[in-house]
Amino acid sequence: MKRIVYFSVLMMLTTTLSAQQFPFMEGYTMNPFGLSPAFAGITNSKTVFVDYRSDWSGLDGGPLTYQLSYNDKLNEKVGLGGRFIYDKTDIFKQTLLLGTYTYEVKISRKHTLNFGLSAGFFRNSIDFAKYYNDPDFMIDQALYSYEKSKIKFASDVSVLYRTGPVKAGILFSNIMFGTAKYRNTALSYKPLKNYLVHASYMYELSDKWLIEPTVIVRGGQSVPAQLEIAPAVTWNSRFWGTALYRTGGVFGVGLGGAVMDGLMLNYSYNMSSNVAISTFGSHQLTLGIGIFNLLGKGKVTTK
Repeated sequence: MKRIVYFSVLMMLTTTLSAQQFPFMEGYTMNPFGLSPAFAGITNSKTVFVDYRSDWSGLDGGPLTYQLSYNDKLNEKVGLGGRFIYDKTDIFKQTLLLGTYTYEVKISRKHTLNFGLSAGFFRNSIDFAKYYNDPDFMIDQALYSYEKSKIKFASDVSVLYRTGPVKAGILFSNIMFGTAKYRNTALSYKPLKNYLVHASYMYELSDKWLIEPTVIVRGGQSVPAQLEIAPAVTWNSRFWGTALYRTGGVFGVGLGGAVMDGLMLNYSYNMSSNVAISTFGSHQLTLGIGIFNLLGKGKVTTK
């Protein structure tokens, strides 16, 4: 059955390979930079974040995503950041390396805009050898290879608006020109341009309790729009719990906190109401390491 699936996919790839290139990540209560690059230097700067995400966990060959990110504030107006993303789905792999520059504009005393621009490199690869893993199967030497696309320029643009307890913004990703060509085959890779719109409002329930509902709309080229509602409750600016609903019958929960000054941890789990519990769920673990906090030069907070 698995070979039939591979064969069908390979037939569709004969001319052009199209995919949603930038992997989906959660944990933005702890690391908003993972939601939109325009947050670079605003929240939890000087912190290295390491993400591991497993989607479709009940299915062999389901997506696995690893992300390493860092952001900092260069001065009062400029923020900098960087992301390294490795994403694998069965025989398909993709690698992204992006640097981010943000610039802050004060519209008035209470209204601020942050403009973000990311640029870097992208490479896609296909492991044909994984398809031909049956010793009794006649191997076609023309396909028995690990094909890598040529390195391609990648970028995204984002804008963030802030006023008091309100944060809202928009992100356009997968901005590329042309297609990524492979070295030894006639395949090519054409990424799909995506957008993300987000808005949140911070309610102060008491001196120690905060609640922040976030609404996100995702979509793009050949990608249906998807609505996400995700409230987060924070205690003492150090520990939080999250809930999530996403159109398509997806529900999720999360839990995290600053376990010590300079060390944060977050775990998120999603499941679909359309399948059995513990089947095709998504797990994401995020570790935040505040290097300067560990050296005793600061205090970890999430807001």
